[in-house]
Amino acid sequence: MAPERSTVRFTGGTATVECRPGGTVYLVSWSPADGYHFDEDVVRGPGRAARLEAEPSDDADDGDGAEDADDLTYDITCPDGRPRAHRAPDD
Repeated sequence: MAPERSTVRFTGGTATVECRPGGTVYLVSWSPADGYHFDEDVVRGPGRAARLEAEPSDDADDGDGAEDADDLTYDITCPDGRPRAHRAPDD
């Protein structure tokens, strides 16, 4: 039986994920919200967490060099077999 797919929504976009046995997660697909795009460094799993970084689109950049402050990094996990997106701490 294939893992069930669910969609999780968060500021910056949506992701379709599979919650797999043992609490692991796998990103099937992802789509940015208007005004955002995703960084290429997607961690799709399978693993304990998947990670996406939504960045403001170039046309939303105000040109002051602080565009990284607006990046939104999310860890997606599957506690209790249901996907959840959580803001990841800034590194």
